[in-house]
Amino acid sequence: MCIRDSPQVTPLNLPTEKKFRFLFVGGTIWRKGIDILLRAYVQAFSSKDEVVLVIKDIGQDSFYKNQTAQALIEELRRNSQAPEILYLTDKLSEKEMAGLYRACHCLVHPYRGEGFCLPALEAMACGIPVIVTQGGATDDFCSNEYSYLIPAKLQTFIPPPSLRLAGGKGLVLEPDLDALRDLMRHVYEHYEEARQKGLKASQYVYQEFTWHKIAEKIEERIEALKYKPILRFLKTKRYA
Repeated sequence: MCIRDSPQVTPLNLPTEKKFRFLFVGGTIWRKGIDILLRAYVQAFSSKDEVVLVIKDIGQDSFYKNQTAQALIEELRRNSQAPEILYLTDKLSEKEMAGLYRACHCLVHPYRGEGFCLPALEAMACGIPVIVTQGGATDDFCSNEYSYLIPAKLQTFIPPPSLRLAGGKGLVLEPDLDALRDLMRHVYEHYEEARQKGLKASQYVYQEFTWHKIAEKIEERIEALKYKPILRFLKTKRYA
């Protein structure tokens, strides 16, 4: 992984006086659950708590341009009663990203849909406990032993015309807002427990997610699939 040397990386110096730092890394878009995270955060904490939510926005000037939650984030930041939010948009090098993970105490990613969710795996590699949606892509490497899982319900999703899917609709996970709020509060109040999960997660990632082991899994999957029919060809014949 790009952050394999993270234990030797100096934590990034963040402009905050708060002692406990939650972290979100990714595009601040609906699919990644930024709206749920912000709602849960302001319900769980206030400006009096020693906590800050660090948001590292990605793609705000490129693939997620004009789709981000920047306006909502800035509105909350102007609220003197709301818990502190640190909003980062600058590009960071791999070393700086490792330093960002190392500077925080817990990654929170209540996504509705993900292909893999690399920030969760990177945080785990850095020894940072993670709170992620249960039932999605992160089930491949997140369990109750290594992480905190947000219960979620599978729901039908009808996208806007600009994102229209074949068939007109899809499925997303809707994370439980109350459960997320309670999990964030729990990690904040029981950090030693969370820290131990993070250490276990780091050991697990370094053992199971080496380049060699991943290459072996890919080879095994290719071997298993190479004699099977190509599904899109079967569907084409069915509707011909």
